[in-house]
Amino acid sequence: MAAKILLVEDSETQLKFLKEGLLQNGFEVETATNGAEAYKKLFECIPDIVVSDIMMPIIDGYQLCRMIKNVDETKKIPVIILTVLDKKIDSFWGKKAGAQLFLSKSIDMNELVRNINATLRRYPLTEEYKAEITNFAQNDNTAQTRLNTILNDLLLKSVFANEFRNLSDFLNYERILVEKLFSLLSSFVEYSVAGIFFASPDDFAENILYIDTLGRNLCKNVLSDIQYDFFRKMEEYKSIKNTKFEVVRILLGKEIDYKFTDLNSKIIIPLIFDKKLIGGICFYTRQDMDYASFRYFDIMISELLAIFKMKYQYTEKEFMSVLDGLTGLYNRRQFEISLEQEHNRTKRHPSDFSLAILDIDFFKKVNDTYGHQYGDYVLKKVAELMKTSFRKTDLLYRYGGEELIMIMPETNIEGALIPVQRLRRMVEDYDFEYNGVKTKVTVSIGLTMNYQEFKTPADILKSADEALYRAKESGRNRVVLYEQQ
Repeated sequence: MAAKILLVEDSETQLKFLKEGLLQNGFEVETATNGAEAYKKLFECIPDIVVSDIMMPIIDGYQLCRMIKNVDETKKIPVIILTVLDKKIDSFWGKKAGAQLFLSKSIDMNELVRNINATLRRYPLTEEYKAEITNFAQNDNTAQTRLNTILNDLLLKSVFANEFRNLSDFLNYERILVEKLFSLLSSFVEYSVAGIFFASPDDFAENILYIDTLGRNLCKNVLSDIQYDFFRKMEEYKSIKNTKFEVVRILLGKEIDYKFTDLNSKIIIPLIFDKKLIGGICFYTRQDMDYASFRYFDIMISELLAIFKMKYQYTEKEFMSVLDGLTGLYNRRQFEISLEQEHNRTKRHPSDFSLAILDIDFFKKVNDTYGHQYGDYVLKKVAELMKTSFRKTDLLYRYGGEELIMIMPETNIEGALIPVQRLRRMVEDYDFEYNGVKTKVTVSIGLTMNYQEFKTPADILKSADEALYRAKESGRNRVVLYEQQ
């Protein structure tokens, strides 16, 4: 049986030439002069292959190809696009539209026939598949209705995607980005409560779940249950501690009196990129709803993933600029900023904070004896031990060389002494080994706090340095507290 070609060309002369050439080579040929007509005929003649021009009125070849490939019932029909265009962007768009081949109109007829036959062999249509298209055409509405549906669908998907992509202007304004996302999501997703969470590359960063209740009020127990429910799901992908949530766009008024269990439907979606958790979203509603069956669910997730990926990468870039490359602790510049912020905060809202300076004992001897690579290993390992000894709310820095600093907010000197001594013992007990060479290391630590006698951040740092000096002078491997004047 001769293969059937649907030939689409708006030029009468070109259409006649191509049709005659294909008929002479034993093909059965149906013709159309534009994409809209071709799409209707697709269901009438059920071709084995579509050969289409690009530049046509109403619907061009790219759009026709995309329409064919966007419908399960027709996407297996192979498409060859013919064009006089030769720019790379034309070829790129042709491939993205789903065409099997992108050929020049100036191609020799014999060469065209050879390419058509090769494509038919590679993408054959079974009689069962053709029968499915016939049944689909008989059971569905008119071809024009299907055409309108597909065009509307394509247009809506394009608008839908563009709405998300416009939010990229707010990547460095997290609160505004959150509000814009809620505004967009609430325009097409049904929910009673929604949540947005941006993961941070900084393990010490607060994990904030932003909540939207569409202006309604919820009792605190419901919000706490949502927070727990959400982060329990996130923890499957990343160990998250120190979680908190912020409620946004909730008006003052009477709390709505219903329980967490009254939220009948929910969906919690972790957003993963490159095997890393970069964020998550959640929707809860009192109505029974299958969120995954939402018409544009896949597009929504894809566009959200793109936004969250850009947000994560922007945060990661900012984060890396404040890190020490060797230890992964904050760098000296960030320490100076943080110390001033903490000093100013406790002046406005009186409270305690402590500061400790750590120095690795005889570090120069380690470098001279075992080499600088061994010294780097020791520094990194001590930094790792610091991270396990302190709270997520404590801030850890490499001040320079072998000096490391800890800022402990909301902690007086007696409270700070516990984790500082714990760290000193952990270092003392640890067996350092690198490239088969084992050694023992100890640290000296000076500890102080924001006593009232200190007028500036520099005064606090100087007091810790004085305590560190006494720790080293009195024998090392110890913690010495600053003595108030």
